[in-house]
Amino acid sequence: MPRDGSRRRPARFPAIAVVAAALTLILAPRALLAGLSSPPPLLPRRGAPQRPRAEAAAVPDPVPAAAAAHGLLEDLVNLAASSSEQELNARVDADFGKLTPDDLNALQGRLETADVGSRPQLELLTRSIQASMEKRMEQAKLDIDSLLMSSGDIDDNIRRCLERQDSPLPIMAVLQMNIGKARRDGLQKQEQALVFIFSKINAELERKVPVANRVLTRMLSIGESAERREFLRGHLSQHGADEAGPEALAGAIVQLVADVERRFADGGAGFGGESREGTLELLRQVALDAGVVVGEVSGEEAQGVFSEQLGPLFEALSK
Repeated sequence: MPRDGSRRRPARFPAIAVVAAALTLILAPRALLAGLSSPPPLLPRRGAPQRPRAEAAAVPDPVPAAAAAHGLLEDLVNLAASSSEQELNARVDADFGKLTPDDLNALQGRLETADVGSRPQLELLTRSIQASMEKRMEQAKLDIDSLLMSSGDIDDNIRRCLERQDSPLPIMAVLQMNIGKARRDGLQKQEQALVFIFSKINAELERKVPVANRVLTRMLSIGESAERREFLRGHLSQHGADEAGPEALAGAIVQLVADVERRFADGGAGFGGESREGTLELLRQVALDAGVVVGEVSGEEAQGVFSEQLGPLFEALSK
């Protein structure tokens, strides 16, 4: 209920809904998957066809940043309950670039299950985030139009455009919608140009994502155990114990476990409709495949160290 005591019809939040549908998360890389009509599965079901590379974009989110963003959402929820709408709007606009797709999905999940006492502050925060999102989406539309008409080195133009964004979420959401509209309208050349821009921005974002997180994201998208092992075997044979090696991969798995547990603790929905148990079971299968390959490539000692690092996964599975 509004602060003035009047009754308000349930609010609709189109910008947030678009982002929640178009932007879902895979691990710390925070993937953006195509599909605007309904939220695509975060963890693809085994045997599911894979989307074209041009239709996925990774939003970097290192582990410390993920924890900080989670704290930010809690701060904003508390601020919505204790401060004026003007103060909340100012804080949301200032910190918008720190919000992740996970924050938006968590907020949406909490709003859907909120009781009468907590719903008003969640609706207020959602409206504030929507306003900041819509403002940036309007600018993103202009930026995309400029890119489509730009001359010179398109890669440099895209890089400079991305550097001007305090968050990649609005421009990626606008690109998603424009690509879908061009496809529906049969504007093939326009669709190709937009997909090209989307892919280039995706590549720039992926460079900021830890390699181990990208490897785990890829493994989660592979349906068959043998294919997962073959993929990781080739990767570890090339990279060994560097930043994309067994230790880093185990760290990425453990962080995803923490993300899963936090998501369910916040009352959010499972990834792609998966239950907590289903999500953790998929992680367990990927971790087992990874452990086998680590043993093959790096030896039993490395395999033992890898398995020891996965304690949080097995603790979560035992609950």
